[in-house]
Amino acid sequence: MLNTADNTPELQKFMAYLNSRHLRKTPERFEILRKVLECNGHFDADILSHKLEETGYHVSKATIYSTLELLCASGLVRKLLFDTHQARYEMAEQTHTHLVCTMCGEIREVNLDIIDTCISAALFEGFSPAYVSTCIYGICDKCREKTDSRIKGDSRSAEQ
Repeated sequence: MLNTADNTPELQKFMAYLNSRHLRKTPERFEILRKVLECNGHFDADILSHKLEETGYHVSKATIYSTLELLCASGLVRKLLFDTHQARYEMAEQTHTHLVCTMCGEIREVNLDIIDTCISAALFEGFSPAYVSTCIYGICDKCREKTDSRIKGDSRSAEQ
């Protein structure tokens, strides 16, 4: 079932989590973990499904979603709920800030240590934070340029 060449710290952590909860260690769960580890940046269940299908590995969407929930519960992955209709995920590494374009939905990561440190150090009565996910919403340069060029085009046609 498991290839010892794939014996990564993430695999060890996931195995320990599954063992501690007496959950099955299925080949599908580990193949999904492998594909998650191949993802750079943010991904969703559709991206994982496509990556699995590309390698000839068919896994149902239900299995993908349930495995993503297990990966989140194990602390390997974070579920991100931006202003989109679908959850995105990322590896649970260091805290960072997300810049989210409200026009095209592009998401960029930036390290704003002062903000992340202050928020991470905050104490909340009756609440124990697991992690911090900071989002700054606005318009990316590409969308602003498109909007600016449309506005200029509209003003020219109005002058004629």
